[in-house]
Amino acid sequence: MAAVRETRSLILNTAEKLFQERGYNGFSYHDIAAPLNIKNAAVHYHFPGKADLGVALLERYREILRVATKDFMRNGGDATLQLQGYFQFIARRCEKGGKICALGMAASDFHILPEPVQQQARALADETLAWMTRVLKLGREQRHFFYDGSANARAVCVLAALQGAEQLARMAGQGVLEATIRQIASDLGM
Repeated sequence: MAAVRETRSLILNTAEKLFQERGYNGFSYHDIAAPLNIKNAAVHYHFPGKADLGVALLERYREILRVATKDFMRNGGDATLQLQGYFQFIARRCEKGGKICALGMAASDFHILPEPVQQQARALADETLAWMTRVLKLGREQRHFFYDGSANARAVCVLAALQGAEQLARMAGQGVLEATIRQIASDLGM
């Protein structure tokens, strides 16, 4: 049973990398199976259709967000540390090979995704935006962040800037994302 779970995890890891580099339609089950030295049938065993795989990838990202933020949100931790942690998470996910985080790739591929994958993408976007809004609101209450307008509007701006920077970084290098993160932090008064 452990070997089955390990194979599933390896499939998801490989699929995640391919999804971030190429997008949803940019890879096949063969592209997943070949580097793992398994048969396509093994991928189909765990994920009967590509939509099942897409849903699993986005559920995994949602779980990462929930786990990484639940203690902070429950305990009202330092908003600056939380936002810095998110910036580091994005930078690490994108620094090798010009990858784009799952949220950014799902957004760029959204209209070609199967409906179940679209639903997971919407849920990931909604949860990420809700989290960012809470962090920015708390940061303002803690007098760590200074900005005009609502926390939700600022959260949209922050996430949009990060997504755009990830796209540009694929062509212009990681420095674009790093400069965007520094500018966001400066705009917030961090």
